[in-house]
Amino acid sequence: MKSGTKRLARLAILTALGTVLLVLGSVLPAGRLALAAVSSLGVCVALMMYGIKWSLVVFLLTTALGALLFPGASVIMYAAFFGYYPIAKSLFERLHKLWQVWACKFALYTFAFVIYWLLARALFTFQGGELGWYILYPLGAVVFWLYDQAYSSLIRFYIVKIARYFE
Repeated sequence: MKSGTKRLARLAILTALGTVLLVLGSVLPAGRLALAAVSSLGVCVALMMYGIKWSLVVFLLTTALGALLFPGASVIMYAAFFGYYPIAKSLFERLHKLWQVWACKFALYTFAFVIYWLLARALFTFQGGELGWYILYPLGAVVFWLYDQAYSSLIRFYIVKIARYFE
């Protein structure tokens, strides 16, 4: 199989997998956040295998297909943060100082939080509204930090244990 065909097939599988996870997240409300986060792994794998351009293609196609098949909060969470986070994380971690990396990551988290908060209140019956942003934002920041650490561990696991099988 030619390398271009192999790349196209792999990217299509990653897009399909991400889309299925997004649709499941829209159908299963209990797993909405987790499935939106896990669906971004396809973007991450595409980034490590083929670079930023192809990972952006996977992100855009997964977002479009998820929105067409089953629009909902899961797709919005994916589009507003989780889908492009692997790309942003890769770019931020090229900075030389750790404080710059984390300042950029938390600036992105803040931006995504505000966008999602406004969209969720405008488009959906938002159950988090009674807690208030001043409670959800710091709780979300802690969860975001844990998410970033777990994502880094998954990336290391992929590089050490799995990547060699896809060369």
